[in-house]
Amino acid sequence: MTSILALVLGNALAYSETQELTGRCLVIGNGPERYAIEALAKDFESLHPKTSLDFFWHQNARPVEEVRKGNAHIAITGMLEKDLPSTIVAWDGIAVITNFANPIEDISTAQLKQIFEGKLKFWSQVYEEGPEAKIRIFQRTWNQNIRQSFEQHINLENSKDSRVPVVEKEEHTFKAVNGDIYSISYVSMGPALQAHKDGYGVTLLFIDGIEPEYQTVLDGTYPLRRPVVFVQGKKPNPVAKAFLEFVLSPAGQRAVKAGASGLFQDRTSSVIKYYPLKNE
Repeated sequence: MTSILALVLGNALAYSETQELTGRCLVIGNGPERYAIEALAKDFESLHPKTSLDFFWHQNARPVEEVRKGNAHIAITGMLEKDLPSTIVAWDGIAVITNFANPIEDISTAQLKQIFEGKLKFWSQVYEEGPEAKIRIFQRTWNQNIRQSFEQHINLENSKDSRVPVVEKEEHTFKAVNGDIYSISYVSMGPALQAHKDGYGVTLLFIDGIEPEYQTVLDGTYPLRRPVVFVQGKKPNPVAKAFLEFVLSPAGQRAVKAGASGLFQDRTSSVIKYYPLKNE
């Protein structure tokens, strides 16, 4: 599990590892934090062997809508909902990545907006001595919360350009950028830092002069970060409630930090059973 998920400090709910708990909970989402949440779920189930945390994860999933309908117990999203119990459990940085052969190191949020709007089309327009080469954008799936947060931060609207390639998963994004010298995209911070550490052919750009790293995400100085939010129904499921408490507890924080390696490796069969939603 690799994600730079900087768990919210303080006000953690008390959690008892000896509490007897039974039941099931369905978690639904569509973002890159999937493996981080799955790893936490595995640790939670080891403490509560009579519980089951099942996951439905799909690029087209509408997590909050399904919780409202009663089809799921926890929606993993990037926004607080006014009408449903919502808790920020972590912060995730959004790393902007380019091919390592591209010498660019720093970019502004204003430039990112113009690039993704299509107003800056060539790297020579972005930085001094940039090549007269067309910028190739790899966009993320339209309804993933990483894309929604990214576009909100750079104040981007009406970005559904059918001519721009769309990539769903983090590992697909790395491969696309690694294979195209003039490309640009964005991914979850943890996978990006791990990929860079492992020598993958991508560069993590400074944003507005701020280095993309764990501490700058944690202290809020890095300009591109998004909350990871648990949204529950108005009548929360007991297992869902206990899982939230675990994620906010010191044990949950340790689990996230201890698992912070290799998230962008696809481990779809390693942790959780998958079930379709009702009527699917």
